[in-house]
Amino acid sequence: MQSSNVVVVVGCGGKGLPCARRLGIGRQVLLADVSADRLSIAATALHNEGYFVHTALVDISSFDSVNELAQKAFVIGPVETIILAAGVGPAADCARTVYEIDLLGTINVIDAFLPIVQAGSNFVCISGMAGHLCPPLDPAFERHLATASRERLLAHPDFNINEPGPQGAAAAYGLSMRGKLVRVQASAAAWGSRGARINCVSPGVIPARTDQRGVDGSVDNLVRISPARRAVTPADIVNAVAFLVNPASCFITGTDILVDGGIVSSMRWDTE
Repeated sequence: MQSSNVVVVVGCGGKGLPCARRLGIGRQVLLADVSADRLSIAATALHNEGYFVHTALVDISSFDSVNELAQKAFVIGPVETIILAAGVGPAADCARTVYEIDLLGTINVIDAFLPIVQAGSNFVCISGMAGHLCPPLDPAFERHLATASRERLLAHPDFNINEPGPQGAAAAYGLSMRGKLVRVQASAAAWGSRGARINCVSPGVIPARTDQRGVDGSVDNLVRISPARRAVTPADIVNAVAFLVNPASCFITGTDILVDGGIVSSMRWDTE
């Protein structure tokens, strides 16, 4: 039976599309992406598989664009689940791009959807294990990441906002992933006041990506030190997301599930 409840998936790539397949059965699926081609391919695939699909172009670095998406979702039906799977990663051209999409974009989605969620709604932000490997931050700066308004966020002097090239992007990526984690934590109270939950999933090494950086800059080295001895799969990510949006996890909010096969623990305790 078809439900009027809406599952919103922002980012239709290798993480978002599997989430849409798993969570969208029997629901209205609203796919959103910055790429018209990627959006069309994903929507066609789901439609051909029997899903009820709606689409929207969105630039998550723009609050106005994300707010339009939220309003479209609200018109379609009650928003049950929001999955944020969009991002650029550390292979971007500069630090500013990473901050505006991976960090500010996350805050834009959190802020735009908060007014339209209801009791039982869930938001899951897909982050990355780099947020757990970020060097310790000044407490005042970390509080800024967690609580500053979106208008003031990137004005803090501790951001390397104008650092060019891969080095700047890599540093910005780790900080942005940390920012996602603390922002989700700080947003739990506001979402809870509406009867909704917000959580994070931090995947480890994704083999399809060429922008992974870690021990010796090598994906193979990261897999080697993993107790699981493999990279993360889309199914691993989807399973964690599905758990968080399930009523069985109704007491879990403002937290992160690290889906990395134990890489972070091995790096932290040097136990390979």
